[in-house]
Amino acid sequence: MKKILISMMAVSLALPVGSFAYAEDLTTPPVETEEIIEVEENVEEWLENAVEEETKEEVVEEGYENLGPMIFKSSAISSKIAANKAGEYFIYYIMHGSPAALVVVDYQTKETVHTFTLEDSKSAWGLDIDENGKLWIGGSVSSVLYSYDPNTEKFEKHGSIFSNKSDTSIQDLIIEGNKLYAGSAYGGSLIAMDLETKEIEDFGQVRKRREFVKAIVADEETDEVFVAIGSPMDLLVKKRGTKNFTSFLPAKYMSEKYAQDMVLTDKYIIARLHPSNIAVIFDRKTLKIVDEFELKSKTVSAVSPEGDALYYTKDQQLIKYTFETKEHTELGLFLPKGTEAINLDFVLKGTNEVKQEVKKPKLPFDLKRVLEGRGIEVDTTIETPSNETGLPNVENNTTEDSKEWLLSGMVDNLGQLFEYNPKTGTMSYLQFKLPEQPVELYTLEASSDGTKVFANGYMSGGLGIYDVETGDKELYRNISQIESMFDINNTLYIGAYPLARLLVYDRSLPWNPANPKEVIRMSQYGQERTTAVTPYNGGKEIIFGTLPDTSVGGGALAFYDTITGNVEVLENFIYNQSISSLVTRGTEVFGGTSIHANQQVNPRGARLFYFNRSNPDVKKYIQLPFSASMITSLLVDQNNKVWGMADGKLFSYTDESTEVRTVELLPTISGRFRNAEIIDSGDGSIYGSVEGKLFRVTKDNLEVEWLKDSGVYGLVKDLNGDLYYYEGSNLWRYTIEKNR
Repeated sequence: MKKILISMMAVSLALPVGSFAYAEDLTTPPVETEEIIEVEENVEEWLENAVEEETKEEVVEEGYENLGPMIFKSSAISSKIAANKAGEYFIYYIMHGSPAALVVVDYQTKETVHTFTLEDSKSAWGLDIDENGKLWIGGSVSSVLYSYDPNTEKFEKHGSIFSNKSDTSIQDLIIEGNKLYAGSAYGGSLIAMDLETKEIEDFGQVRKRREFVKAIVADEETDEVFVAIGSPMDLLVKKRGTKNFTSFLPAKYMSEKYAQDMVLTDKYIIARLHPSNIAVIFDRKTLKIVDEFELKSKTVSAVSPEGDALYYTKDQQLIKYTFETKEHTELGLFLPKGTEAINLDFVLKGTNEVKQEVKKPKLPFDLKRVLEGRGIEVDTTIETPSNETGLPNVENNTTEDSKEWLLSGMVDNLGQLFEYNPKTGTMSYLQFKLPEQPVELYTLEASSDGTKVFANGYMSGGLGIYDVETGDKELYRNISQIESMFDINNTLYIGAYPLARLLVYDRSLPWNPANPKEVIRMSQYGQERTTAVTPYNGGKEIIFGTLPDTSVGGGALAFYDTITGNVEVLENFIYNQSISSLVTRGTEVFGGTSIHANQQVNPRGARLFYFNRSNPDVKKYIQLPFSASMITSLLVDQNNKVWGMADGKLFSYTDESTEVRTVELLPTISGRFRNAEIIDSGDGSIYGSVEGKLFRVTKDNLEVEWLKDSGVYGLVKDLNGDLYYYEGSNLWRYTIEKNR
């Protein structure tokens, strides 16, 4: 086990360059940008007219109170620019939220013309346009398909298009000819739908144990379909007359997670790889690599209108790549600091100039025959005057469009666009006021005195604070998604995503760019998320546990000394497993693991362990009387017993000489982590949520009572002993029966 001791006084961390910047890193940014992920996965006053569709009437059971949304944000996660039949261009924004929304902006007037709710979706990644200019959208949560026709201004919800219940999110969607192709997560399936008949061809899971179909391109004429799957990545092709997909991925790229986008040309296939930030160009006929280059934009453009190049961004600069010469031309045009292109679209601007073309009318048939009969060669088209002016005939029904084009792309989650004009060599920017959406909540925590409830938003981040005694709400925007947090001594300790950052928010001081402060980025140890946190010794030390990224062993433990600021890191603490829960009991530290780590599944099963803080190298394992995939929640009650949730089972542990007690709540679970939370009520019961269900278990006889059968996620307790949880974007309070 490798030990590293770091003095925080000497640590200087630079902001990484990527498609997004973290708001807490930017003191005076030109625009507010935050990390949004798979990717997801960034209000003083909400625009109530932002959603055009009516919401369903809510029925509230006794004891339950909907406290409303906590976090609002205008967060565009994807966009596309396209024209209708009349050649009028529109910008289509997908706004992250619970639910998500489609915002339609007129490209010419820059005015928002529609906002539509994407019911049953919290995001949407797949966007494409059919030959009539109709927009098709692939949603999340239940793989719902939507469409918007700019010619008729009609928005439609078409329902789920995947038969496998595991396929909960459409990862990519393309239109080729009269077919719509869509790929999914987490069943890794592919379908093709006929846009006229709506008949669906289901290809099923493209490869066993591959959960994502991340990118698709197809060619109707050659009847070829190319897909990128993961994780790990593979690139596959299905050719005409074949039933199966075959791989053409070179061995050198097999450690990649996936190709997050692909572009198809007449001669090439371009795959944008993740996480290496490499674009690989394959020859379509041989499927061999012809070139590769580094980029930072989320994708590359389609082939430019002149047909010889594509565009991308790197280090905020726009770059042109020419296929024939393989030359990369730096255009000297830069995006705002800390941003890269998220999408790249061409906008054609036609002047419709009429080119007058002289037509030579044919001679009358009889005259032609007479002349040829006399041995005279005849040109069948001769110029003859057609009117009294003597001028030749001019047909105005044939025009040659003199086309001018622009390259445009979104650069941040506020929907800011750049416009590049190759004719003038200039770049300009467009900024829009996009409507805010309520954000789905992700992580809850209560203050140590129970007077505050902290809520964080999924992907978009933000920290909402609910005052239990007054009902007031506060919202701090400039913080990204939080995986775990714990409040003690008026300080909130935060495990933030991405880069597994450890943040410290001193609640006695104003929220500002220096508060919360960043302690360390565990990404430097190959860690991706900080999934567990617990205080030790009255908060003099905070212990964090992490989930590792690819090609790293197990999760790490980080011990943060709140007095000295030092951090001690123990790497690969449980081999090839992540640390999913932590709790302390006196000098002992207990932890639970998840078998999900490094984008892989450890067949051994989750582990329950403990060690003495003075000697963490000597850890002991507690044998549970069942096998589990993850131990998601741990607590120590007033009797010094350790309680935990392992998959759908509640267990309690006293010491090595006492048998582990268990009760099964659910036979199976669906999630990877964060699927359960337990709370000690102090009245002889354990309250908990698992798979969205709320339960109570009496400690003495483990008798189970189900209180609510859906919609309960995250669980914390206030000073009155009442419970708080979230469903979608709303915070809820459950007043326990004795308090009613």
